[in-house]
Amino acid sequence: MPGKLMLVALLLLIQACVSIVAQMPDPGDSDSAGVLQRATEAYRAAKVKAQRIREVVQAFAGAYYEDHIKPVADPYMDWASASTSSFWDGVKEKINQYRPI
Repeated sequence: MPGKLMLVALLLLIQACVSIVAQMPDPGDSDSAGVLQRATEAYRAAKVKAQRIREVVQAFAGAYYEDHIKPVADPYMDWASASTSSFWDGVKEKINQYRPI
């Protein structure tokens, strides 16, 4: 009895597999080219959308930097620039003092 049950189960499994394989399109089918074309168009649309989002975010970040960060950071950058300039001027003077002319 278990052998007959196993045989029936195997036959049902084979029938299910055959019906699934019969429903699958062939790789050379014309629908495959359509799927590839739709995938290409979807990729291009997604790429354009991502580029537009990048441009918007970049513009927002630039405006935020100009309005909020640059006014605060500029005095510190000027101070650092002046400090390094005066430091290098002092180093040059010391070198000129010790160098024989």
